[in-house]
Amino acid sequence: IRYCMCGRFTQYIDPYTLDRLFELFLGVPYPHEDLIESLAACYPNSYNIAPTQSGAIIHADHDANTLRADRAHFGLIPKWAKERSISAKMINARSETIWEKPAYRGLISSRRAILPINGFYEWQAIPTQKTKQPWYIHRADEHPMLLACVWDTWLDPEHDGSPVDSFSIITTDANTQLSDKHHRMPVILEPEALGPWFDRETPPREVSDLLAPAAEGVLGMHRISGRVNAPSNNDSALIEPDSDAGPATLWG
Repeated sequence: IRYCMCGRFTQYIDPYTLDRLFELFLGVPYPHEDLIESLAACYPNSYNIAPTQSGAIIHADHDANTLRADRAHFGLIPKWAKERSISAKMINARSETIWEKPAYRGLISSRRAILPINGFYEWQAIPTQKTKQPWYIHRADEHPMLLACVWDTWLDPEHDGSPVDSFSIITTDANTQLSDKHHRMPVILEPEALGPWFDRETPPREVSDLLAPAAEGVLGMHRISGRVNAPSNNDSALIEPDSDAGPATLWG
């Protein structure tokens, strides 16, 4: 099993998720009247999305000057890629180097996106155990978690140049809550950051300021069953606390 940050997440729709997402996007600089409808149509309703699978992202359609949601391949496929297999190595983009790496530097300026998720998984090394302990991490307030991403469109040469949207999740240093489980964490945007995040006129320095670790107390987390280790397992029981793993505290 390959454990990485951020490598697995959940996206499942319920009326609360849709209502809350609509509220969160009220302050963005682009019209979004049809955003929630398009999001509901492309949401995968999955409890275990792994690299090279697909998830729903929200991005600005600058031709139409509006926000839209689309299914996209998890793991960026650069325009210059000859085949999509490279995407397995490009699921995350480091915030510290995103303005410098050839595959990302153009995208952080013009193709920023949001990955709205319910939560993600992380694996903690336990000194007395051979296997890592999986945790489910979500917002403590149970609101949808909005991860900062970059995306692009690749033309698949094996399918007559058919367009494939793909994305990478931007990561930063872990905050104190998460640091005993992994040294990195995804960038989690708060509602007030959505406006400048989607605005292409936001100066690079201000964009970089948005790519900071989540404030302490934002996250809630609990131990879960090792069933999550297999991507083929995909049901709501995956995110339930595991009573056999010991007390479900924040600190392992």
